[in-house]
Amino acid sequence: MDSIAICSSDDKPTAMVDGRFGRCPYFMVWSPDSSEFKSLKNNGIDAAHGAGTGAAQVLLQNKVGAILTTRIGPKAFQVLNTAGIKIYQGQENISVQELLDKYLSQQLQELKQPNN
Repeated sequence: MDSIAICSSDDKPTAMVDGRFGRCPYFMVWSPDSSEFKSLKNNGIDAAHGAGTGAAQVLLQNKVGAILTTRIGPKAFQVLNTAGIKIYQGQENISVQELLDKYLSQQLQELKQPNN
């Protein structure tokens, strides 16, 4: 299993999920090999244009295999889909760890098209 990125409001697993893929402050990336998180700061958060595609490129460089997000736009979806990265429908108002637990217990739906 590849690493899993979750849109986060802060740089720890107890942080709340952020619903915006391209403009979330952080991505929490969970490694199934170590069962640990690392945080990636989303530097595109203040970009006038292309925040989603910029965020997608960062995740590609970090070899993420799946993304848990509440909303994702068409350009970022296209970049990730073309790269073979699976995108799953996340939830807001829960923690990053809680959303990962839902993913690991197969409670999340895979997104087949952008939803923002």
